[in-house]
Amino acid sequence: MTRIEGIATALITPFTEEGQIDREALKKHCNFLIEAGVNSLYILGTTGEVFLMNSRERKLVAELVVEYVAGRVPVFVQIGSMPTAEACELAVHAKEIGVAGVGAITPYYFNASQMEMKQYYLEIADVLGDNFPLYLYNLPACTGNDLLPETVAELAEVPNIVGIKNSMEDMRRLCRLIDETPADFDVIQGCDTLLMPGLIYGARGSVSGNSNVFPELFVGLYRAVQEKNYEKAKGLQLLINKVARILKNGAHLAYFKKALEYRNFKPSFTRKPLLDITEQEAEILQREISHFIKYDLEPIADTLRE
Repeated sequence: MTRIEGIATALITPFTEEGQIDREALKKHCNFLIEAGVNSLYILGTTGEVFLMNSRERKLVAELVVEYVAGRVPVFVQIGSMPTAEACELAVHAKEIGVAGVGAITPYYFNASQMEMKQYYLEIADVLGDNFPLYLYNLPACTGNDLLPETVAELAEVPNIVGIKNSMEDMRRLCRLIDETPADFDVIQGCDTLLMPGLIYGARGSVSGNSNVFPELFVGLYRAVQEKNYEKAKGLQLLINKVARILKNGAHLAYFKKALEYRNFKPSFTRKPLLDITEQEAEILQREISHFIKYDLEPIADTLRE
């Protein structure tokens, strides 16, 4: 089974101003990330505005990304949904179109018990079969439901539940997940500002939203940690922290899309009810991005290409 390892970008979904999926922009963005060296793509998650799409659109985006990527890197699809039956349907579709694996956000909105969340994952795992990887995905700040380490440890015993994307800003939780699950269970860091310590402690990789805009920083940090060049890794972590601040760390997805304009991409929009940033916000963002590129990124560009 193919696993998430290294830098997996949590892919944005480009929309036109009218709210339609922008196929041209999606293809260009996939190429940009692959050429920057990311190890895989994680699509249709929070950063991908997945819960502003219907099931048909989610399937279409998955099909388009698989077509555009054409096997150059593994593609993982977030298929979590309410109800469970839809999550299972999306999981089967993802497997049929040839993705490397799937992830599933916990149940959301309704308060779900640990038993209910466990059953949800067991049903998804069952429809996929033992040899197709499923990643758990915990983001309680958005879902209202926290998948606890003891439940994760129980689910880790299922043959095709191979890991978890943990997006909490809590290093203690990440350490518990690594400590209390089997050695071959992949704990994936979902918090960019804790990327370096997470990797050093034992996280297998990162699913990163901020890497949509500056993938080279994340690829460089991962490689530096692999080479045990911790001084270089720390420097890149500081730059990632600065990027996360400038881009609001994914709290306002329009910042990712507007920032990409300043990296020579065509305009892309969020889907309502999410709104694009104001003219004043855009002016501030442009200044900050331009300053970052000139004074932070360009001086180290050659070392990142090595």
